[in-house]
Amino acid sequence: MSDQLFNNGLAATALGLVAALLLLVPTAAVQYRRDGRLGVGDLATLVGAAVYGLALWTYTLLPFPAEGGFRCQRSRWDVWQSVQPIVEHGVLPLSHLLRQPAFQQLALNVLLFLPLGAFVRLVAHRGLVVTTLLGLALSSAIETTQLTGVWGWYDCAYRTFDVDDLLTNTLGALVGGVLAWAFLHPDRRAGAALPTRISLGRRWVGFVSDLVFLVVVGGAAGLAWRAWLVHAQGVAQPDRGAAGLVQLGVPLLLEALLVLGAGRTVGEWAISVRAVARRLPTPVARVVKLVTGIGGFALLAAPDLAWGGVLLAGFVVATLVASVRSAEHRGLSHWLAGMDLRISR
Repeated sequence: MSDQLFNNGLAATALGLVAALLLLVPTAAVQYRRDGRLGVGDLATLVGAAVYGLALWTYTLLPFPAEGGFRCQRSRWDVWQSVQPIVEHGVLPLSHLLRQPAFQQLALNVLLFLPLGAFVRLVAHRGLVVTTLLGLALSSAIETTQLTGVWGWYDCAYRTFDVDDLLTNTLGALVGGVLAWAFLHPDRRAGAALPTRISLGRRWVGFVSDLVFLVVVGGAAGLAWRAWLVHAQGVAQPDRGAAGLVQLGVPLLLEALLVLGAGRTVGEWAISVRAVARRLPTPVARVVKLVTGIGGFALLAAPDLAWGGVLLAGFVVATLVASVRSAEHRGLSHWLAGMDLRISR
């Protein structure tokens, strides 16, 4: 394996894991409303789809060459021109066919889009027509990007546009869709009964979803704040304290509005559960839940807080232990607020 292939694979894996984490909240929201569960297989599919999507980008477009450091590539518009060398050299015996570079390239083009067909069938639950059309559309987007030199970024194409690649990629998506049929879960095709109790795994997916929301929204808010100060206000060195306050305050404010208004966090919305006040009036219970739950976590995560790391670790451990031992895995904040958890329908 060449260094470039290894680097492309490493980049696809790293970026794919990040993308899978970012997609956890919407994926959980869809799965818990459709199937009432987010299993290990669903998580593996999420990670696999994210890594595969990034691999398509890295292996078909990277590395981007330096200006003047490449030769313009000619396009190949003759249909099945790639097959001619295979026919000329013969297809038998099989060992001879497998060693032909032309056949290897053709087979790799098919194999590259096999996962796409499988993911469309298994994740999106679409038929073979949609699967094939999506394969054609994605392959067209890749080939057109190569043909146009990344849409005019380069003066000419640094990779060869080949109509045969378009056809074999589409064939790969079709074959992947056909093969995926055998792995479609029969219970999901028939509409299995939804769970009536909240599992520990479901609650922990909610915890992780809240954490992802705080990090992603906070990071985006912090970057937007710094960009506005630097480019719009001309501030050379933005105040770190103010930027940190924005980064922490924006997602916390959104979580607070959701908890006080609807009684649940972003993570609890993602896993489709709701909190019902049992001991205290609903407005009071929601305030207690906010302070002892996501609000307390966000404040303890604030930078420059004395003993913040120790307090945060203790808070997380207490929350996880409470979620294990409490009924319906309510967690620390719901136990203190006297609230029960119910599955939203």
